[in-house]
Amino acid sequence: MGMPMLGREGETAEFEAFLQSDDRVLLYWGVAGQGKSTLVEHLAEHCPKDGYVVDLEYTAGRRHPSSDSADAARELLDELAEVLGAWCGTGTPAYRRAIDRADAEEQALLTRNITQKATVIARGGSSIVDSPVSLNAGDIKEPLAALRALNRSKLVRALCDDLRKSDLSGRVLFVDTTERLYYLDEVAYFEAGGGAGGADEIGHWFANRFVPQLLHGAKGLKLVLAGREAVSMRPGIRCRRRELRNWPLVDSNAYLASRGQEAERFQQAVFRLCKGHPGWTSMLSDTAAILDWSEIDLFELERIARDRPAEEWLPRVFLSRIPEHRRAVIVAAATLRSVVKEAVTAVLAEPPGDGQWFESLTAYSFVQLRRGHKQRSSWQIHPLVRGAILSHLGNQEPLRLMEWHGHAAAYFSRLGDLEEELYHRFCAGDTSKEGEWHRLFQSANLECDYDSGLRVIELVTVHEVRQVLLRTAPGLVSHALVLQSDTALYQGRLDDAVFEAEQALRIAREENLVSEEAKALLVLGLVSERRSKLMRAKELLGRAFDLCLASDDTQNGANCQLHLGSVAARQADYARASECFSIAVNLYQKLGDELGEGNVHWQHGTTLRRVGRLRESREALRLAVQKYRGLGFRLGVANALREEGGIYLREGRARKGRNLLNEALGLYREISDRLGEASCLAELSFQELFDGDVNAAHGSLREAASLYASIGNELGVADTNLLCAQVLVHQGSLEEAQAHVSRASRAYRDLESPLGRANCLLFSGVIMQRKGALPEASVSLAKAARAFREIGNAQGERLALGERSRVAVLELDGDLAVRLAKRAVKVSSLMGSKTAMAESMVALGRAELAGGRTKEAIRVFAAGRALFEELGIEHQAQEVNGMMLLSTMAQQAPFGESSLSSGQTGLLSGLSLLAGSQGFER
Repeated sequence: MGMPMLGREGETAEFEAFLQSDDRVLLYWGVAGQGKSTLVEHLAEHCPKDGYVVDLEYTAGRRHPSSDSADAARELLDELAEVLGAWCGTGTPAYRRAIDRADAEEQALLTRNITQKATVIARGGSSIVDSPVSLNAGDIKEPLAALRALNRSKLVRALCDDLRKSDLSGRVLFVDTTERLYYLDEVAYFEAGGGAGGADEIGHWFANRFVPQLLHGAKGLKLVLAGREAVSMRPGIRCRRRELRNWPLVDSNAYLASRGQEAERFQQAVFRLCKGHPGWTSMLSDTAAILDWSEIDLFELERIARDRPAEEWLPRVFLSRIPEHRRAVIVAAATLRSVVKEAVTAVLAEPPGDGQWFESLTAYSFVQLRRGHKQRSSWQIHPLVRGAILSHLGNQEPLRLMEWHGHAAAYFSRLGDLEEELYHRFCAGDTSKEGEWHRLFQSANLECDYDSGLRVIELVTVHEVRQVLLRTAPGLVSHALVLQSDTALYQGRLDDAVFEAEQALRIAREENLVSEEAKALLVLGLVSERRSKLMRAKELLGRAFDLCLASDDTQNGANCQLHLGSVAARQADYARASECFSIAVNLYQKLGDELGEGNVHWQHGTTLRRVGRLRESREALRLAVQKYRGLGFRLGVANALREEGGIYLREGRARKGRNLLNEALGLYREISDRLGEASCLAELSFQELFDGDVNAAHGSLREAASLYASIGNELGVADTNLLCAQVLVHQGSLEEAQAHVSRASRAYRDLESPLGRANCLLFSGVIMQRKGALPEASVSLAKAARAFREIGNAQGERLALGERSRVAVLELDGDLAVRLAKRAVKVSSLMGSKTAMAESMVALGRAELAGGRTKEAIRVFAAGRALFEELGIEHQAQEVNGMMLLSTMAQQAPFGESSLSSGQTGLLSGLSLLAGSQGFER
């Protein structure tokens, strides 16, 4: 095809083979300076049909975003819609219509959202600058953020619909600088509901959600990615990978010869100095050409280098030996993130004497032209070289460097470019406009524009700024690191969230910054909660709350209590959970934060449901619905209705429950929330199973599994497999049920979900019991009880104990059955759950009956029936009443032949309680 590139013949051959193959994605990756961007531009120019390069340095960084773009993902989608629509020849009408609807919906909610948040900020502090920033990004309960997440899914589907009828064979889309993909990850965790494997990896949304849909819709389109790390693609996508490495000697020599440097000893010396690294080789070649060096000069350099990496000595040598007028221009350009002739002149304070100085500057191999969609092309010094130059100047001429950053700040101030002005002020150690930085971030936060907020944060956390501000304004650095860690948590990048939060915590403690220490601990607590390390989460959140009180940070104090309540609920400490929720709602009310109130009512309602306080749970959920409706938060309304519908099903009020679940399902479908739709279908499957319609239950669960799979929620798929196993047990299809449990167990192991694996042990024990393999069932259930106990899940532990007691009854070991059932009652008592207590009392009554203690069994059954009646669960109260009648008959027959030994009663209600109340790991 005539596309070889000097020094990269193997890579271009790989591309040619890729074009002829059935592979859809080609990944190039390598360390900085390997020439990835140059390679991508070269390949795009030589595509047989069309090639287009998306430069994420522009698209994700959004230094000059389109006025109608809500976020970086929208910027990318708009660019692709224009390019791919032109390739199709039909445009993208469905995408344009989807944009119009999304813009209208978001604009309608935007003003209300900003007004609400601004009111809370005003009540929580004297000004936007002075008030603490609420760390809500990691929780994703903002109506506007949720709407944008849902709309993004709609836009992707609309774009793919536009492309579906076209054949894009031969067209190649190139995506450069993939290390910037983290800007697009802002809703990855939300869309996957916390159930996506690899969500901690940069580019998760792009690689696992966007690319599969794009390639499925765009027939024949191929994709080439280039960046510093190998992006992990979703399984099933045909993909090839190629790492860019340093040149071997022959390629290094060929490059130097192409630049007229053909002397063999010269070439060998360059290779020894640069180890074949393309970036440093080209910079050394530039230096040699300017200074007319020979191999003798390079031998002198080898003495200076002493076999050290080129970045440690080459920039210093380069700057110290080139003529001063050239040196000044390069250093001035290196202070700038984007090299513009007027800006360089402003930094120098006077134009260079050479009229062709800018042309000479852009002729250097390390000065690159970057092109952005609908934006002016811009020159940039390669980050590898720029970082080395700034580091050298910072050590050798710090005052001059600060002076030139001051000149740059003044220049951008005149242009009205606040972000660039702040960057250069901070580089100069000038924090006189710190308040403007706070306002920029708060503006993005008010609009839930988290990627713009991240860009503002990086004005402080980028390396060259951080090193200066750690000496002059460590509190600002700590604050920015906390915000960056919270954003990483929002994106699902938990390792990054911990890394940034721990740095912030160290600085806060060194500088005695109580408020920043509290927020860092809050983020670390949220990460522990998400990773199901509940004891650690409880400790961190408790310490964070104490510090929030000490620093009068009411907003984040309320957030601490909300999450402490959630942790307590997951530990089945429902009394403590209710106490935390009560404190949280009072704090949110004090602030006038209606969204916070709604979130607490929703969490409290789900907790009350778990403990069987169904009437109170409904009241809390109705308060949540009221708050959410007032805020226009349809997703929140749907979630609360789903929970309330599940309560009515639990009470045996099928019609009311079904109506609410169908209303929630309609809302989920209206807003295109596949995660909520899947959860609602799983809830409906229980009603269908109670109604005896096993086929309908299977259908709902299959649809739920398909929806979970479509959004990459592997945890949801595993949960659904486990629920399908329950339906199959009800049918008597035990072998098929065990296969579903095995698939779920493997998935939980891969996802590192200890609760999921404990649930699998529980279900396996139930299936073995049904098969008559009682010793094996007892072992599996004992393992399940221990696994639940180790992770602090009392609900699972008492279910496992109850089922193991049932096995002991079948083995005619009444004493063991009673001991196990009494342990289940004790656990239920500690949980504070009347439902759990009632079910455990039934298990104890069954065990007492197996031991021949009929009067005691009837007494215990009566206590369980009374609890069910108090809770309003009439159908289970009637079941227990039947057991009491059968108990008197059991005195005349061996208990092993009694209908109570069949295990049918209680299986569905007991195990579905765990799943139906969203008890699976989320």
